[in-house]
Amino acid sequence: MKLSAFLKDKSLLLLLHTACMFVLAGFLHITGYAAANITLICILWFLVLSAWLFTTYLQRKKYFEEAAQILENMDKRYLLGEMLPDSFSLEDKLYREMLHQSNKSVIEKIHALENAGRDYREYLESWVHEIKAPITGISLLCENGRKADIFETLRTISLENRKIENYVDQVLYYARSEQVYKDYLIQETDLQAIVCEVLEKERVLLIQNHIQADVSCDDKVYTDKKWIAFIVNQLILNSVKYCGSTPLLRFTTHHNKNSVILTVKDNGTGILPEDLPRIFEKGFTGSNGRNHRNSTGMGLYLCKKLCDQLGILLSAQSEYGKETKISLTFSVNNYIITPGSD
Repeated sequence: MKLSAFLKDKSLLLLLHTACMFVLAGFLHITGYAAANITLICILWFLVLSAWLFTTYLQRKKYFEEAAQILENMDKRYLLGEMLPDSFSLEDKLYREMLHQSNKSVIEKIHALENAGRDYREYLESWVHEIKAPITGISLLCENGRKADIFETLRTISLENRKIENYVDQVLYYARSEQVYKDYLIQETDLQAIVCEVLEKERVLLIQNHIQADVSCDDKVYTDKKWIAFIVNQLILNSVKYCGSTPLLRFTTHHNKNSVILTVKDNGTGILPEDLPRIFEKGFTGSNGRNHRNSTGMGLYLCKKLCDQLGILLSAQSEYGKETKISLTFSVNNYIITPGSD
């Protein structure tokens, strides 16, 4: 810190003292003090002020030199607020506290980014492991295709290929889940059409597992069709994974005053009461998932994450060994006016 910069910073204080010295000199002159005495008083004032300024300058220079040295030797410079030397100045204490709060926010953000990056890497590793299974299955089917029934082989290849498509969709939506607003289009959505479209895509899987589907979704909502289709697809895949001996999927909607609720119900293995509160956690598979090697615990986690981004309430109810119900609650905005209405 240069002396000239310090004096410039104290310029208003110097002007105040100068003005006060002139006022005092004038007052003393009017009251009859000798000029020599007035001059002596002003000189003493100037010396005291100079000594105070010089001492303060040395203290502030030393303080900032120590702070600069600490900053130079730090690996994580955003922690400077924690390492600043102590100071008697109230201004320094206030700045230090503000730096502390700012650094705390930065550290929290860094940790959030690190966790997100770690989660993404872990998910990709799991995803690569999962997608190898259908790819290997297709390769084996192609090698043994001449020895097997061609139609059965093609059907199995189609099923394995659909698994790959689902895994690719899953990783794509996972990558976009933090920035839904970039790929988000609100429009009137026919839930019946969405459910039927997803069921048609998974037709081979449903047939293979002898699963029947009953769809009764007469209500429409305002949301993003593509994202809802992905969520419904994940719920179907999850139900298929844990289906029972005579599997049945039932899709229904009912309308309340302020919401439309889409319910996906299956008669599969159900969920243990102690597992139910955690089924939307990342990577949680529960007792059922441990019995299925292809369970990653990511499907319902993604559904929950996307529903939170879309403003949809996702909830689950289950009776172990009997049924599971997953509900999506869409808010109804009464300010939406249909075309042609007043």
